[in-house]
Amino acid sequence: MELLWLIFDLVGTIAFAVSGTLVGIGRRMDIFGMLVLALATAIGGGIMRDLIVGNIPPNSLRTGVYVTIVIAVTFIIFLVYRLRRNHYIGTRWVRQMYLAADTLGLASFTVTGAGIGMYNYPDMPVLSVILGLLTAVGGGVIRDVLAQRVPSVLREEVYALPAIIGGIVYCMFYYAGQWQMASYSSFLIVVIIRTLAIRYNWSLPRIK
Repeated sequence: MELLWLIFDLVGTIAFAVSGTLVGIGRRMDIFGMLVLALATAIGGGIMRDLIVGNIPPNSLRTGVYVTIVIAVTFIIFLVYRLRRNHYIGTRWVRQMYLAADTLGLASFTVTGAGIGMYNYPDMPVLSVILGLLTAVGGGVIRDVLAQRVPSVLREEVYALPAIIGGIVYCMFYYAGQWQMASYSSFLIVVIIRTLAIRYNWSLPRIK
């Protein structure tokens, strides 16, 4: 079970590092600014989760693995973008890449957050759902604040709701004794809902 969480954690880290770097590119930041946004997105939510559950120092800072991954992803994207600067890279392509990476990160971190919650506090499903949500959206909130944007969770198509539903699905399968299915089902439901929300412009009610 821990190996499965590790896989989702690494996938989420890479995906959110990509989305953070792309936001930095969109905001015309230098390489350091891109790296700061990538780090905030990739490990910010996990750090907040670990501080809440008393897991100190946070998992992402106990070794250099996560930070190294984020640095590598940022530099790769930066170099690719620089090397292709004489070729047209449309904003639509960048946005599609951002949305795909952000969706994968959202789904992966929902799994790890809810999983850690259920593993440590099996009698507190509400806490587990909240930890899944916090892990999934916390880093993105920090990223958007640093980039001087209204956080995605407050303005875009349905964003936090998939993580909440994914966390609930995880808890249901966990209580049924289907631990692996809990991870897979939670991941898929978040990806499906978020993808449909993007495709059909679903959003929560707002005052226009």
